[in-house]
Amino acid sequence: MIEMVRRYLRQKYGSVGFSLALGILAIIETFTFANGGGRGGFVVVHWGIFLLAAGSVSRDVSSGALQMILSRPIRRTEYLFGRYLGILASYGLFLMATSAAIFLVVRLTSGPAREEASLASLALLAGDAFLDGAFQAAILLMFSTFLPGIADLLGLLVLFLVLHLPPWNRTWLRNASDAAKDNLLPQVSWNEALRGDGILGAATGRWVFALTVYLVVAALIFSRRELPYGQD
Repeated sequence: MIEMVRRYLRQKYGSVGFSLALGILAIIETFTFANGGGRGGFVVVHWGIFLLAAGSVSRDVSSGALQMILSRPIRRTEYLFGRYLGILASYGLFLMATSAAIFLVVRLTSGPAREEASLASLALLAGDAFLDGAFQAAILLMFSTFLPGIADLLGLLVLFLVLHLPPWNRTWLRNASDAAKDNLLPQVSWNEALRGDGILGAATGRWVFALTVYLVVAALIFSRRELPYGQD
């Protein structure tokens, strides 16, 4: 699994175009923060998780790389969760680099966000973005096990739209819709939770449950999928 994480890091950060795209997001976030502060949390860097997680499995399937990897003594679940951990490691490095850039730029320019750019505040904002990204990455990973290319992004969009449809007229449909949204796309204020406010609350429990469900479903689908050019 560790080798899968290393492979993912090399695959992503070894691409000049990909690294440039992440660098642009980091620069935009840095100067947005320096000029306006971070009361609303990180905004632009959230797009980084879509760059990192989109097509995480399906691209290896279509290129034939996955079939070569599985010809070695490695389980499909090891590969799958290695990809997920690789996404998290990549995103974590990206957030650390962005936070460091914000800290340095604000300190050097003495901008209005100087008080909000303390190491503790940036760590909380990065933690909030990381946990939100980890959840979205799990959904994308699940869709990537059976959708081609970067259609997992479309799957995530459709899931979001379906669970945010206008309220139904019938009470039982409205209750079912609200329950599905609360349990499949739970909203957690991580900035507050990481400060110790409601870390063990119901919302956090629903978040852990939903994350586990997406990862388990991804493993079940991927373990039973027939690959185009052979299977393990």
